Amino acid sequence: MDSKCRAGEARSEADHRIPEDVQEYLDVPYQGAGGVPLAVDIFRAKRPEPRPLPVVIMIHGGGLVVGTRKMSRTFCENLAEQGFLVFAPEYRRMTETDVFQEMEDVLSAFTFVSGKLTEYGGDPARVAVVSESAGSYLSVYAVAALGSATLRMVFGLPPVALRVRALACFSGFFYTTRKDVVGLTYGRNLYGDRRKDPSFIRYTDPECPEVMEHLPPVFLVGSEADFLRNYTKRYAAALREAGHPCTLIYYEDNKELTHAFPALKPGIPESKDVLDKLVKWMGTLY
Repeated sequence: MDSKCRAGEARSEADHRIPEDVQEYLDVPYQGAGGVPLAVDIFRAKRPEPRPLPVVIMIHGGGLVVGTRKMSRTFCENLAEQGFLVFAPEYRRMTETDVFQEMEDVLSAFTFVSGKLTEYGGDPARVAVVSESAGSYLSVYAVAALGSATLRMVFGLPPVALRVRALACFSGFFYTTRKDVVGLTYGRNLYGDRRKDPSFIRYTDPECPEVMEHLPPVFLVGSEADFLRNYTKRYAAALREAGHPCTLIYYEDNKELTHAFPALKPGIPESKDVLDKLVKWMGTLY
């Protein structure tokens, strides 16, 4: 990130108003793949709770090359106000590493969360991952790898002792090898020469049974104004065809509902509607 971006982010952070009833622990250090230093922001309501809180791990987007965990700060605060313990970790970008270590950074965040649930009052039996855009791509593979030794072997990922009960994806950046703008732009950069290996490349399709069979119930959000709308609709159809539990929330005819709007535009009515539906959906799972 260049100096202008960092300055803009610092000003945005300085101007941010923290809800009075939310406790925030910002820039908490954790170690990513290979022990690289990273950080996570943690949010929870200040009010005492009689039982451990349901947990959300929020994975930000940014096309794998930009973006920060701070983009979804208000969304995380809104979840905290609803009674969730929320972790928003960072991961390295492809300007710093490769996609496999990005996935491993996310799994390292899962390890960190698993070790901190007691300290922050979280319930290990009620953990969900919420993600947007490219964060959804990383989350699909990181969550599936929790239960798949095959995926861990193929992508070189470590085992993690965390059970994720739900996965929500806003404007998911799911497909990286199709012959479209995303696939043609990312395929070579993501996978290099491995894209020519059929025994590897089959696993880069999120519709691969080894991926879908190891996902928890999935909650997808898309909109007609989202440039990745067809990815959301296609993945919803694939999950349903496979008999996998999937809820699709889709908005028509509103140009304001652009890419990843629930996380990036948390103040608009439709984003609040998504939040309400998401909270209710998670409540049906545990």
